[in-house]
Amino acid sequence: MTRNPLRVAVAQASPAPRDVARNIGHAQRLIETAEAQLLVLPELFLTGYQTVGLDELAMAHDDPRLDALVTSCRSTGTALLVGFVERSAQGPFDSMLAIDRDGTVRRPIRKTHLFGGENEVFARGDALRTTRLCDLEIGVLNCFEIEFPEVARTLALRGAELLAAASANMHPYARDHRIAATARALENRLPVAYANRVGTESGHRFCGSSRIIDADGATLAELDEAAEGVARANIVPGPRTAGDTAMLAQRRPELYAS
Repeated sequence: MTRNPLRVAVAQASPAPRDVARNIGHAQRLIETAEAQLLVLPELFLTGYQTVGLDELAMAHDDPRLDALVTSCRSTGTALLVGFVERSAQGPFDSMLAIDRDGTVRRPIRKTHLFGGENEVFARGDALRTTRLCDLEIGVLNCFEIEFPEVARTLALRGAELLAAASANMHPYARDHRIAATARALENRLPVAYANRVGTESGHRFCGSSRIIDADGATLAELDEAAEGVARANIVPGPRTAGDTAMLAQRRPELYAS
C-alpha cells in the first residue's frame, strides 16, 4: 500500500545547559512554527548534553512540566520526538520522548547503544521497537545508534516506515553521521530524518548537518554544521519494496548468523 506523503521537519538548535524550563519553551516555539506533521529534535534537547548531576534533570514521561509540549502538539497537529533524561527505577536513561499529533504520549524510547562516557552514567535500553506516530510505525535511532546497521535493520524488519534519528554528534565525527544516515536509508530503502544539535557544551563542539534523506539515498533537505535552523521535506513513508534494490526482500538470513 502506497502511503500519503508526510511533511517532516528536523530542527537544529543549541539547548540551554541544565535549563529544562527554557528548553521546553524553545521546543514549544519549534513545534508551533514547524509547519510539519512530524518534528524531530536532537538528543537530550530538554536538558542539554549533560552527564553529571542527572538526578536533578531526570523526568518521568508523564512529568507535569511536559504538559506544555503535549498542548503544543495537540493545538498544532504536530507529532514530536525530543531527547530527554528519563527517570526510572533502573536509573536515568538517555531517552526520546514521543508525543503524537493528538497529544498522546507514547512510551519513551531508551537509547540502547551508549557512546563513551555515557556508559558510566546512563542505564542501557534493552529493546528495539518502533513507535506509533502520525499513523505510522517509526523506528527511532538515538545518536550513536545510527552507526550500527543492525539497529536500523532490526527496526526495518519490525515494520518501521520511517527512520527518525536524533543526535548530539560532535566534532570530529561529522563525517561518520553524514555517511551513516545515507547508508541507513539506502540499505533499508527507508527515508531518514536526522536532527543533530549545534553549539558547545560539556567540552564538546557539536556538528549539525541535520538532513532529511529519501529512501533512494537522495538528500531532500539539509542544514550546515553550525547554524540553527529547521529543514523540511515531504517524504513517502514505507520501504521501497519493488525492483532490484528491494533490499529487505533479497536478504538471506540463513547466511548471517554469527
